[in-house]
Amino acid sequence: MTENQKTKCQRCGCTVSSDDQYNVNGVIICDDCYLEESSPVKACNPLAVYSAKRFEAEGGPTAEERLNEQQKAIYTYIKTKGKATPKELTEKFGLSMRELENQVAILRHLELTKGKKEGTKIYIVPF
Repeated sequence: MTENQKTKCQRCGCTVSSDDQYNVNGVIICDDCYLEESSPVKACNPLAVYSAKRFEAEGGPTAEERLNEQQKAIYTYIKTKGKATPKELTEKFGLSMRELENQVAILRHLELTKGKKEGTKIYIVPF
């Protein structure tokens, strides 16, 4: 494959070959961005919460033991501060809002964090 058969993902900027790119509404994106676009993680998912609880109840690792390093860092930060805004978390951890939403959804499924509205602001707080 020659270099001219590669392009950049218009969402994340990675280099992608013509075989591994998708055109979504006129935007060229890579496999990872396509997966995020087509199957976003949803924070409010009772089945995911049930599955996480059941897994732990049957002897699986605890919720905190299942976190990856980034999720642990986000959870520790929220736990230490008591609450954090999504904007604060995106800036602190260098994440896009979509990436943060995915990480927070996993923390929510494990019942480690939840959303809380205070006045006009939304905070992520420990469960």
